[in-house]
Amino acid sequence: MVEAIMNDFAENTYIIHNTKTAFIIDPGSNYPAMKTFLENQALALKGVLLTHGHYDHIKGLNDLLDAYDVPVYIHESERDFLFDPNLNLSTYMERRFKVYDKHHVITIDEGDTFDIGGEPITVYHTPGHTRGGLSFKYKDYLFTGDALFKETIGRTDLPTGDQTTLIQTCERLMQMFDTNTVVYPGHGHLTTLAHEKLHNPFLKTT
Repeated sequence: MVEAIMNDFAENTYIIHNTKTAFIIDPGSNYPAMKTFLENQALALKGVLLTHGHYDHIKGLNDLLDAYDVPVYIHESERDFLFDPNLNLSTYMERRFKVYDKHHVITIDEGDTFDIGGEPITVYHTPGHTRGGLSFKYKDYLFTGDALFKETIGRTDLPTGDQTTLIQTCERLMQMFDTNTVVYPGHGHLTTLAHEKLHNPFLKTT
């Protein structure tokens, strides 16, 4: 099952849960809602999966690590975002943000998997919005972070972004997965690959 949590940045945090265990994808600023859901559902948190290292997707991470002794998974080329306010963009906020428990951070890459209730969560490298962007596939759900949105793609004018790479990434996702795959993006409403094939102007050639 998937629980979606909104926060101050209109960023989508997702909690994948099954048989009393859970993974959190992109813990943004609404830490209290994450904690409340985990406690109310009596879920054991197994880890945190990061699609990328921008501030709006990681703001709740230190609070989460204060409460839960769990690993944080991110692509190896994105790891430095967690410790560099210029890369994670918090240098433009009221307070500069760094993850202070480095020993919790584990790097991953495409093909890695995580088990939850006997079902795999599979990792895919989806660069373009940032160099180390990741997407996560669980059942018929695809969590794309800021790579693919409903009828658009992520911005590429931030550090390590590249539009050509991002378009190639999104086209690859369209080719890899069934069109009925449900897309859970980092912002905005969910969509399907079938809808994006018809309505996304960046993917008209797919």
